Amino acid sequence: MVRSRSGIAASEVWTGAGMGLSALAALFLAGCTSTPLKPMPVATGPACTDVVFPIYFAEGSDQLTPTAAQVIGSEAAQVRGCRIGYVSVLGLTDAAGAASRNLDLSRRRAGAVAKALASAGLPAPKFEVNGVGETGALTDKGRPVPLRRKTEVIIHALPT
Repeated sequence: MVRSRSGIAASEVWTGAGMGLSALAALFLAGCTSTPLKPMPVATGPACTDVVFPIYFAEGSDQLTPTAAQVIGSEAAQVRGCRIGYVSVLGLTDAAGAASRNLDLSRRRAGAVAKALASAGLPAPKFEVNGVGETGALTDKGRPVPLRRKTEVIIHALPT
């Protein structure tokens, strides 16, 4: 057996300074079985925070697309079990066409989304439904703002 100046055999360095390899492995593995893991807590209720999302429409249309209906259902499901402070639905349009027609279209879009939200279980008396037509549809330089054929929805959800 070869010993260093400190008196430790070379084999002892590799086996835990005098501890046999099997004893070292047993000590290591003992720490793995000492306490069973406890499950992590899982959120059981809704988040009950504000939900903000757009609903897009085809040009000149106030009809909900299948995707829009799916988004409305999904967003409404997020706040089930929450107290609803209010639901704001703001209809918008692009600047193409007559201003009066765009105002009417934006109001019809907002109404279509509000109806779908009520059908999804949100309390209709809490709704604020408006249309602003093409107001804000152009930048300061007169360029169209992209993606204005939509409604903007805010659901103010509060814990119960």
